[in-house]
Amino acid sequence: MRLIIVGAGAIGCTLAALLAMSGQAVTLLARGDTLDAVRRDGVRLTRIDGTHQVPVQVTGVPDGLGPQDAIFICTKAHSLGDVLPGLAPLIGPETCVVPMVNGVPWWYFQGVSGRLQGRAIEAVDPGGGLLAMLPWQQVLGAVVLITAERTAPGTVHSTNPLLLVLGEPDHTEHPRTHRLAAVLRAAGIDARVSTAIRDNVWTKVIANLTSNPLSVVTGATLDRLYSDPDIVPLVRKILHEALQVAAAYGARFPVDLQSFLAQGAGMGAVRTSMLQDFDQGRPLELAAIGDAIIELAALQGIDMPVTKDVIALARFRSKAARACASSPHASTTPIRVSQREAHA
Repeated sequence: MRLIIVGAGAIGCTLAALLAMSGQAVTLLARGDTLDAVRRDGVRLTRIDGTHQVPVQVTGVPDGLGPQDAIFICTKAHSLGDVLPGLAPLIGPETCVVPMVNGVPWWYFQGVSGRLQGRAIEAVDPGGGLLAMLPWQQVLGAVVLITAERTAPGTVHSTNPLLLVLGEPDHTEHPRTHRLAAVLRAAGIDARVSTAIRDNVWTKVIANLTSNPLSVVTGATLDRLYSDPDIVPLVRKILHEALQVAAAYGARFPVDLQSFLAQGAGMGAVRTSMLQDFDQGRPLELAAIGDAIIELAALQGIDMPVTKDVIALARFRSKAARACASSPHASTTPIRVSQREAHA
């Protein structure tokens, strides 16, 4: 298959390295320091079995590559509107576009019947711009259950098991889905095919919602978010609000509360992608992970007061940190506090 990965962050580099190691022809679309680093050294991927230095074909522009069989878009959800138009040279009539992004996907109301059929989700697709750029029939739903952290340009650390669920937006079976899943399995990724991809979307959305914004507010890693007695009550409240919305859309959530908390804590001292973005001063995916779910809740007449408050706090912290970093008076000297001040 002709495969290209758009976005050379933690997930994109992990996927590119694994596919290349399996012998699959794959191209990584990157830019800046990452483009230079991968051209020079390949992708440096640390897995549980050690560190691999993997040569990967990389380019900074999509021109000249021609239509691809599949395009994995591994950018942030809020970047899709900027990224998708530039991929036109790669998209032919049979090209499958796989958005590997967090949160509620822009195609959620496509390919299904009901009163909301064909509707755009304003939080992730204002005015339906993404829907207008690409027919939903060329989109393949993906739920990414991969933890990875970019430690330097072209350098990634990912030691947990890798799971990727693929499914058609109209919940049918299609040969392309099984073919792509087979390629991913050959690369060591547990790739599964779902005929009810929205159930899988909700499972991941709820995991994101109960962890990402709270990680920005608290600074906690996954093990602490799902086990600390001061944080778990908040997690439970957000979880119950989200489950009510998921149920309103007919989604099935296959995990009970205690198992959900145990699985989250069992991920270890992993910093969420949103916490990584916060630490690097990058924009947060609050629209896709938070605002879109609140929008879906409002369409069903459901309120999410705790979720709204936590998202507002995360957004405030992000704005304040970025404003401080851009201030001409910002100091790079660490602030030292006394024991009394630390407990105040």
